[in-house]
Amino acid sequence: MRPDWFARATATTSTGSLAGEVDWSATPLGRPSTWPHGLRAAFVLCFSTRFPVMLTWGPELTMIYNDGYREMLGRDKHPAAMGAPARAVWGEIWDDIGPLFDQVLASGRPTWTVDAKLLMERSGYVEETYFTFSYSPLEDDDGVVRGVLDIATETTDRVVDRRRMLLLSRLSLALQDRTHRVDELARTFVDEVATSADLVGAEVWARSGEGEDVVVVAATAERPAAYRAPSSDPAPTATGPLRAVAREVLEDGVARTLGATLVAPLHGPGTAAPLGVVLLEAVRTRPVDAAALDFLRLVAATLASAVRDRVGHEREVREARAASEAFQLAMLPPQLTTSRWTTRYQPADDRYAVGGDWYDVVPLGDGRWGVLVGDCVGHGLHSAARMGQLRSAGRALLLDDQGPAATLAALDRFAAELPGAEYTTVLCGVVDETTGTLTWSSAGHPPGLVVRDGAAHWLAGGRGAPLTLATSAGRTETSTALEASDVLVLYTDGLVERRGESLREGLARLADVASRTVRERPATEVADALLVRLVGDAARDDVAVVVYAVPEHVATGAEAVTGRRGVDGPAGGQDGVEGVIDAAAGVGGRW
Repeated sequence: MRPDWFARATATTSTGSLAGEVDWSATPLGRPSTWPHGLRAAFVLCFSTRFPVMLTWGPELTMIYNDGYREMLGRDKHPAAMGAPARAVWGEIWDDIGPLFDQVLASGRPTWTVDAKLLMERSGYVEETYFTFSYSPLEDDDGVVRGVLDIATETTDRVVDRRRMLLLSRLSLALQDRTHRVDELARTFVDEVATSADLVGAEVWARSGEGEDVVVVAATAERPAAYRAPSSDPAPTATGPLRAVAREVLEDGVARTLGATLVAPLHGPGTAAPLGVVLLEAVRTRPVDAAALDFLRLVAATLASAVRDRVGHEREVREARAASEAFQLAMLPPQLTTSRWTTRYQPADDRYAVGGDWYDVVPLGDGRWGVLVGDCVGHGLHSAARMGQLRSAGRALLLDDQGPAATLAALDRFAAELPGAEYTTVLCGVVDETTGTLTWSSAGHPPGLVVRDGAAHWLAGGRGAPLTLATSAGRTETSTALEASDVLVLYTDGLVERRGESLREGLARLADVASRTVRERPATEVADALLVRLVGDAARDDVAVVVYAVPEHVATGAEAVTGRRGVDGPAGGQDGVEGVIDAAAGVGGRW
């Protein structure tokens, strides 16, 4: 016969009914009628609340629990846990919780534990769980602690959801950098995934050319054997049973799951066929339920979004750059490589094809050539636009046979009406092969160089201030004789200026390198060699170079020169580099 208090306590819940069916006399607790008041009160309390409660009593800590606690027992431990020793029920986590029971029994004081991680075996696998709970002492009729009351709540979902959200947040931030290439995005992605406690690993596969194979672009160090590729291959072909699933996803663009692994497509913007796939495997210590699969999809979507954004950005950049280059290159004539003329251009900013520097070689007929080399202040598209207008105006003036000084004077007036064209430097010259002469005028531009018989000579004279700064005296021009096999070098300041050194050093270096280059190479290779030797791959300023090789049949210029002779002494002496610099400084130019 069960006591009335026992019958009332066990009458209204499923676990109460289970407790009512237990033969308590066969347990260390004995018949309920013999239970001390402390155990009775705890028993009634246990079944009177929906909050998860478990109590233990006696030397074996015999368990009693209610409906709320039943969920914590998983699929395997209920109903056998009712009336069983706590240590037998929770053997896999006893090292974690056993000392807490001992503490309460010995001290009589309660414990408090928040979000304790416990690896339980309650549903056929090792499961990562989290609990917040308090163990409280239960006394017998003599005031001796004989049992422990456990009031607990499982916080696994909250802890895991928070952890998953933090990973998604980190991924979103890590993949925001639009300067990353797609392969760099993939490596950043797997590096972040490797820190997650919710994922075994991840791999990113991409199409391999036109074939059906896929290659592993990036992978976490921990990689499931089901799709592990040869580690010795830096770009291995994906292998294993998931390869067929990945190929299906690549064909139809629909994500698929295989066990705990999600295979999701990575699309480019507006593309029907995926560019690749991402494979994500969930940890086996959490159930692969709807929440876990939703998490895998969100992780995959974070990468997919970043890849789509990056591929779209790259496409936009390519299209914009192609349009920009077409527009910019239309501002410059084609680069020349002929027996007479070689022209080269190297912008400082690799986003643009041209900047503020320019050149032009204009055939004037009757063996005459006009040449312009100029430099607008600044770099990029705005300088390029001003450059294009000045070049076009200069070409038109030369074709109108204005001559170097007259051309610069007209450009002064034009530049004054063109915002941003102030302080532009220009060297304008006319080569006359019938008379063997070069006539030039300079608006604050670096001095030209003639290499003759292996020695460099500066072009002196004809100097004036940059555009818009000309004085009332107007522009002057100077002529000099050219001889067969002379090599004329005109350039912009990016070829000679360096941070932290004087202009004299830069000009002396140019004279030395130009002399050696002309001796060592054909004239058609001089411009390229100067760019390589003096600038390299990383120009800090736009650079334009024009090289003219005087042909063998040119007229003897010594008898045809009009005006004063304009070739200074060998470059490098006091009458060479420094004399030219001093002359430039005297007219207040940028040079």
